[in-house]
Amino acid sequence: MINDGEDRGKDFAYHALWTVFKRWRKGIDLEPLIELLQSEKSGERERGAWYLDEADPPADLMADFIIKLADDPVGHCRWRFVAYVRNSRLYSDAIADRLAARLLDRDLYVRAETIFWAVVVNDKYFAHFSEAVLAGAGTTPFKFRNPETTAFWRESERKRAARGIEIAQRLRAGESVTSIRESMPEEDSFSFDKLAFLSHAIKRAVERRVAKNT
Repeated sequence: MINDGEDRGKDFAYHALWTVFKRWRKGIDLEPLIELLQSEKSGERERGAWYLDEADPPADLMADFIIKLADDPVGHCRWRFVAYVRNSRLYSDAIADRLAARLLDRDLYVRAETIFWAVVVNDKYFAHFSEAVLAGAGTTPFKFRNPETTAFWRESERKRAARGIEIAQRLRAGESVTSIRESMPEEDSFSFDKLAFLSHAIKRAVERRVAKNT
């Protein structure tokens, strides 16, 4: 109806789209959204990922489709995977493995979003996730001709994974982003900029956790 050429008023497209979002939020008529998320066209998957964030459909109906976004070539789709998992509180061994990979993502938006997820998630999931990451979950299967090159990049990734977990642990304990940034020069500054931007949300998560445990 949006594209058929008829004039239904300037706000028709906006209201029509939000009507669809409301139905998706209830788990109704999800097929078009799923088709977008599974499309072979990157632009359609990216649009589907944006719709996913706005509509926030039920996690039990979307889990099998969401996890495929975790390894999408488009960084925005991987970022939306992490954001959806955070908002929906979806978690499993398979989700943890893909989150571990996203903690090592070369797209800094994705890495920072994954660290933020690790800061605000509950203690049980964080403990499981930390163990998985430090055990090597989500790592790249580097295998170069030169064994020293392979060893170099594996060690680089290991340190990057450990650094991500340490940042999350220290933020969960209430330490400031500024303090952590000063003690961790190897971490890209953007990660800390993003976490500093989210400092109020992090503070609320820490306060809720403390209140729950007292």
